[in-house]
Amino acid sequence: MPLHHSSPSRITPTMQSDFGRHLPLELAQTLNEAYFLHLLAFDPDVVVPAGKSLLSMMTNSRSTPDTASTTEPAAQQLRERVENAFHTAFWKQALEALQSDTPSVQIDRLKGLLSDVREAVLPLFPREHSIIETLSAPLPPTSSPLLSTVSLLKETLVALRQRAAPIRDPTIDALLMSLDNPSSEVPQLVLDTIRSILLLSETMKADLNQFVLGSFTETQLRDVVTRQAKQRGKELVLAIWKENEQDGLEHIQTLWQTWVDDSETEASLEPRDKWINRLVHALGSTKPVSCLIPGAPQDPARADNQLPPHFFFMTPRLLYAQNYLQALVLAAALRSLTRLPLPSVDTAGGNDFMMRVWALLKAEIDDEVPSATGTKILNLADEVLRARRLHSVCDEEEEAQLRAAVDRTLRYSDPVFLLLQKRLLEGIARQLCQPKRSSEVPERLRTGRQALETSQRAETSGGLYPMGIIKGFEEPVLRRGIEEITDKLSRYIDWVEDVWHVS
Repeated sequence: MPLHHSSPSRITPTMQSDFGRHLPLELAQTLNEAYFLHLLAFDPDVVVPAGKSLLSMMTNSRSTPDTASTTEPAAQQLRERVENAFHTAFWKQALEALQSDTPSVQIDRLKGLLSDVREAVLPLFPREHSIIETLSAPLPPTSSPLLSTVSLLKETLVALRQRAAPIRDPTIDALLMSLDNPSSEVPQLVLDTIRSILLLSETMKADLNQFVLGSFTETQLRDVVTRQAKQRGKELVLAIWKENEQDGLEHIQTLWQTWVDDSETEASLEPRDKWINRLVHALGSTKPVSCLIPGAPQDPARADNQLPPHFFFMTPRLLYAQNYLQALVLAAALRSLTRLPLPSVDTAGGNDFMMRVWALLKAEIDDEVPSATGTKILNLADEVLRARRLHSVCDEEEEAQLRAAVDRTLRYSDPVFLLLQKRLLEGIARQLCQPKRSSEVPERLRTGRQALETSQRAETSGGLYPMGIIKGFEEPVLRRGIEEITDKLSRYIDWVEDVWHVS
């Protein structure tokens, strides 16, 4: 029967795919964090428990978005240096240099260490702050560079204390006290203090992030999370699909065009309409949609319905949509066996039957652990018999024929299934290709920049126009289901367009 592959409606924060074990640990962790951020942005109900806010999830997440839109290359280099700084060999070599009797050797090493300190504290101060200017200046020639560095570290800590949250004061005070009353050799003291400042600066930046995020409304925070989810998701896909020295974007653009061209859609269609029709065609396939990472083992059952990398984070939801569409077709096909009048004539019996059947099918696609035998054919056949008996009496022979008809209907090759599926997919594709309506109507004519901004908001925040009735899907429960999945597909399309600017 068509619902032979399942997809949970409640996606977990961890990517549910076998390819995770084929990735380096660091990349797998990054992938899960990016996917968690994607869920927070696109489908927060999946990961935000009842009674919790989006902010509470960000506070406990390693995926807290940056409030800045970009990350400076210097900051990226600093993170790499800080990670390396935890290795014993690094500090051992630094200690040996600072213990040298030659001031020039000490100064050379201190230059690199103080440069790290400057880059670490830079986001915590205005550019014109005196401590930034001091740390940016070269070390003066001196016969005692270590003592000069101690004074500089004191000045840095005092400046940090002015910017730090009160909870960090004891840590800073302890560092200042150790510099005033050293209990160890000066080279070791300087290294320990520098390492502590590097760690402290990262903690302070996290505090600052949480403070800034905490001042946001849920709507503002959602905008920040969405922007970061799109940015990180795109960067990760480009990195994963980078082929040798070929640019990742160039490679996936080639994959996209190959996928779009591999369809039976009309060549005269506009580029956007063409790829939307291609997507709907994929959702109507008997093969489950998938988007495997390069190098992952190929599943023959999924090889014929691969989506391009643009849909990587959307694939779980698209797989669910694929099952949802099949369930709608099944429900409509089963109704055709009941001989019930159309809803416009007598809605009571039809609605009751359809609600029961749809509940059975919906439970199957929503079940995170589907039953081994799939949807119970017996239950569906019983519902069809029950509806048929509302208008006629069935003897044993007719009942057997009807049960056999139900069994035939639950197959891809059934003519009724194929006809209804064709109508449904064409109707949804047609709806998705239509321009969206504006959600804002100005009360009066405006000119200038404000009018442009209002126009842009209306264009991007509008929804789909009401969808017409598709023949064979007249039942209210099916019409609601079609509208629901079409709205979701429209959101998926908007996301992909916004991230990748595809055409």
